[in-house]
Amino acid sequence: MVAQQVVSPVLVGRDEALAALLATLETAVTRGPAVVLLAGEAGIGKSRLLAEFTGSVHTRVRAVSGACAELGGDGLAYAPFVAVVRRLISDGRAGRRHELAEWFPQLGTAAPGPGGKHRLHEAVLALVETVAADQPLLLAIEDLHWADAASRELFGFLARNLVQPGVLLAATYRPADPGTARLAPLLSELARGRHTTTLRLGPLTEAQVGRQLAAILGAAPDPAAARRIHERSDGNPLFVEALARAGDRTPDSLRELLLYGPRSLPAPARRLLGTASAAGGRLEHRLLARVAELGPDDDLDTLLRDLVDRSLLVVAGDGYDFRHALIRQAVYEDLLPGERARVHARYAEALRDTASLAELATHAYAAGDAGTTLTAAYRGAVRAYRSYAYAEQQHLLDRVLRVWDRVDEPATRLGVDRVDVLTAAAEAAMLTGDYPQGIDRATEGLAAVDERAEPGRAALLLEYRGRLSIRLDGTGIEDLEHALALLPDDPDSVQRGRILGMMAMGRPLRTESSRAEFSAALRAGRRTGDPTVTVRGLLGVGAMTGEPALLAEAATLADGLDSPDLALTVPMYQAALHTRLGDQQRAVAVARDGIRRARRFGLARSRGAELARYAARGLMLAGRWAEADTVLAEALREDPPRATRLALRILAGRLALLRGEVAAADEAAAQVADIDGHDLLGLLTRHQLLCEVGVAHGELDRADRYLDRALADPALTVHYGNDSRPVLLAGALVLRARLDRGGRAAAGVAARRDRIAALDAAIEVDGPFDAAQRIMLAALLDGRGFDRAVTAWRGLEQPYELAEALYRHVRADRPADSAAHLREAAQLAERLGATPLAQRIGRLVDAAPARHGLTDRERDVLELLAAGHSNRQIAQRLHISPSTAGVHVSHILAKLGAATRTEAAAIAHRESLLEPTDGPA
Repeated sequence: MVAQQVVSPVLVGRDEALAALLATLETAVTRGPAVVLLAGEAGIGKSRLLAEFTGSVHTRVRAVSGACAELGGDGLAYAPFVAVVRRLISDGRAGRRHELAEWFPQLGTAAPGPGGKHRLHEAVLALVETVAADQPLLLAIEDLHWADAASRELFGFLARNLVQPGVLLAATYRPADPGTARLAPLLSELARGRHTTTLRLGPLTEAQVGRQLAAILGAAPDPAAARRIHERSDGNPLFVEALARAGDRTPDSLRELLLYGPRSLPAPARRLLGTASAAGGRLEHRLLARVAELGPDDDLDTLLRDLVDRSLLVVAGDGYDFRHALIRQAVYEDLLPGERARVHARYAEALRDTASLAELATHAYAAGDAGTTLTAAYRGAVRAYRSYAYAEQQHLLDRVLRVWDRVDEPATRLGVDRVDVLTAAAEAAMLTGDYPQGIDRATEGLAAVDERAEPGRAALLLEYRGRLSIRLDGTGIEDLEHALALLPDDPDSVQRGRILGMMAMGRPLRTESSRAEFSAALRAGRRTGDPTVTVRGLLGVGAMTGEPALLAEAATLADGLDSPDLALTVPMYQAALHTRLGDQQRAVAVARDGIRRARRFGLARSRGAELARYAARGLMLAGRWAEADTVLAEALREDPPRATRLALRILAGRLALLRGEVAAADEAAAQVADIDGHDLLGLLTRHQLLCEVGVAHGELDRADRYLDRALADPALTVHYGNDSRPVLLAGALVLRARLDRGGRAAAGVAARRDRIAALDAAIEVDGPFDAAQRIMLAALLDGRGFDRAVTAWRGLEQPYELAEALYRHVRADRPADSAAHLREAAQLAERLGATPLAQRIGRLVDAAPARHGLTDRERDVLELLAAGHSNRQIAQRLHISPSTAGVHVSHILAKLGAATRTEAAAIAHRESLLEPTDGPA
C-alpha cells in the first residue's frame, strides 16, 4: 500500500532560504544580534520554514516563539510576547519577574514604581540578554502583520537595543495583508539595520510541486497531474497540499481560507469581485465596466483600487486578474446559482457583437441561453480549427452537442446536421489526443447514419474510429476493413486509397497485408494525384524499402497540405528510418523539429508526444542522456494518451536503470507489468524493461517469468528487428546472469537460449543498427565473440553499447589490450553517468592485475582449486599429470601471494578472478 500524508513530510524548494537563515544565525552568534524577516503570502510556507530551521538548530540554540492574533490593533497589548516571556523565565533565572508582572499578570505580583512602558522594554531586553548569555537564543514572532501597536513597538525596541551576541530576532508577515500598512514604519526601520535579512518566499516551481506531491502521496505523481496542480495552486505549498487529492473542486478547508478576504469586503466591492470571478480569467477593464452592477454611490475605480490594494486582484495589461486562480474559483463557487446566471447573462449581452465567440458561447451556456450557445460555439469551433486551436475546437463542439436538442431546427441555423458535428468532433478529439472521446463521438455518428444509404459518410466515421482505436490501443483494423467494404472496388477511389493507407499504417510493417496495402495506396495516390493518399503510400513503401528519398518526397507533399496531423506523421517515419540506419543524430534532429512544429500546430499532446518517443530513444542511443530526460519530462507534462504515456514511461524507466536509479525504474515497470495481449503501439519494449529490472534486483526467477511472457508474445515475430531484437537482448542478459551465478541457478538456460536463438533467426535484420544488435545478441548467447560487437557499436558511435561490449569483451575474451579496453569503457560509462556499468568495470579493473598475472591454464586450474578439487582431481579434469597440476598450483599460490589453497580460493572469489557477477545491464 502506498503511504499518503496529510501534509508533505519534507520541506521542498527552500534550501536557499534555510541556508540564509543559518548564515544569519551565524552572524548573530559571532558578530552581534541579528534580525530576519520572512515575508510571503498565506500558505507559502513561512511557518514551516521557521519550524524546519528551528528543528535543525535545536541542539545548540534555544528557540521561543509567539504568534499575533487576527484581532490586530484591537487585540490584547503585547499578545505575542506573553508566550515568549513565559518561556524565557521558565528556568527561574530571570531576576526582573515582578517588573514584568505589571504587563504580564500571569507572571505574579507587579512591582510598584515609576517607569511605565520604558521600564517594561528594559525588563524584556534584560531578560532576553540574560537567557542568551548561556545559550544562543532564537526569538520568533509569527504573523507580525496582525501585531498590536505595543507589540510592534517592543519588537522594534529589541532590534535597536540588543547588543549582546547570540540573539536572533525573527518575524513572519504577509506583505499583501491589509494590516501590513501598519507595519510599514517598523519594516522600514528594520531594513536599515546592519544585520537585518529579509527573505521573500516565492512560489514553488512545477518540478518542486512534483516533489512535494510525491512526498504527500508516497509515489511520484503523473507529470500532467503535477502540472495541473501547479497551475491551480500557483506554486503555493499549502494549496498544493489541499489539492493533492481533492479533484477539481476547491476543498472546503481551503475555501474558507481563500474566502476570508473576499467575505470581509464591503457589499459593493464583494459584488464586483464576484462579477470578475465569472470572467474565468483575465478581464479587460472596458468589459468589466459594461457588466459591473454599481450603485448610485459606487465608483468603479475606487472599488477596483480597494480590491487591488487587498491583493485580491492584480493589474494585468489593460485589465485585471485574480492574484490566485484558486481565489477566483472560490469566489465564483461562493456565488448563488441565480447570481451566476445573471452575471453570465450580462457578459453574454456585452459580448454579443464582438469577435470573442468562445467567450460568448461560454457565458451564454452558463446563462442558459441555448440558441446563442449553439451558433457562437459552432462559429467559434470553425475558427478554432482554422487557427490550429484543436482543444478549443473540441470544447466548443462539445457545447454545440450539449444544446443541440434544446434549440429549434439547429441544422437549419448552422447549415450542418448533427452527424457533421459529430464527425468534426471525432477528428478534433483525434488531433488533441483525446482518443476515447473521439471514439465515442464517431460511434454516436455511426448510430445515426444508414450505411446502406450513405456508405461514404459511414466509411468516413469508420475511418476516424479506426484511426482513433489504433492510436488508443492498437486495435481498429476491423473498422477500417468495414469502411473499405462499404466502398466500391474502384482502384482510383481517393477515399478507398486513404483507408488503404490508414490500414497499412495500423499494422506492423513486416506483414504481407501492410506491404500490399501501402503499395496499393501509393498506386492510387499516383493515379489520382491525391496528395494525402500519396503521402501515406510513400511513408509505408519508403519505410519498408529503407529509402529516405521516398520519405523526403512524402515530407514535401505533406508540407503543402492543410493537414498538420499527416505532416507530423512524416517525421515519425523519418526518425524511425534514421535509427534503423544507425544515424541517431539525424533521427533526433528530425524528431525534435517535428516536436517544435507539433507545438506550433496545437498537437503537442498527440503527435508531439509521439515524436518525443523517437527523439528520446535517439538521444539515449547517442549518449545524450540529459537531453533525453528533458524531452521525456516535457512530453509527459503534456498528459499524452495512455499508450504514448506508457511508451514514454518505459523509456524513462530504462534510462533510470542505466543510471542505477532502480526505484524509478521499478515505478515505470509497475505501470506496464500487467499489460498483456496485443502490442500497444510499440509497447513491445515493456518486456525489455521488465526483464532488465529483474536482473538489476538479482531476482532471476522473476526475470525468468517476464522472459517467458516476452518469448510467448506473438508480436515478436511480426515486428522489425529494431523493435523485437531489444527484447531478445534483454532475454540474453537474463540467461547470462543465471550462468554467472552458476550452480542450480544456471538450470534451464539451454532451452531458453535455443528459443531466443530460434526467434533471432526468424527475424530479418533491419539495417545497420539491428545488425549490431544481432551481433551483440549472438555474443551474449555464446559467451564469446564480443570483439565483433565492439567493432559494430564503435562504427555506430553509440557510447553505452560500446562500453558494454568492451567490458564484456575483456571479461569473456581476455584480449591482449584488455587494459586499454577497460580504460575506454570506464571513461564512456563515467561520462554517461552509467553507474552500474561503471561499477562492474571498476571491479574488473581492480581484479585485472592479478588476472593478467595468470596464464589461461592457471586460470583453469584456479577455477577447479577454488571449487575444492585436489591436485589429482584437477589433473583428471584437465587431462594433465598430477605433478603438472601441482606445479600450476604452486605458481598460482606464488602469484596471488597466498600461503594455502584455501587462501588462494578466497582471493579468487574476493577479487572476482572467476567470472565476476554482473550488476544491472
